[in-house]
Amino acid sequence: MNIHVEKSSEPERWWVHMDDWRVGFSTAAEAEQFVERLTGRLEAPHSLDMLVDCSPRGTRGMHIDAGA
Repeated sequence: MNIHVEKSSEPERWWVHMDDWRVGFSTAAEAEQFVERLTGRLEAPHSLDMLVDCSPRGTRGMHIDAGA
């Protein structure tokens, strides 16, 4: 995911771009804090089992064979 902060042409407005998405903030500090937190979460270790168990699509308990 490409993440960057951009100063808006609007007064007191900053954008955080995440690929095709963007989120607005009132200050550069808020935007940077969001980027730091998001980056930390994206870079955190993730277990495939954890992701499957937390799926909102009703796949709870589904087994995925990584060798398939």
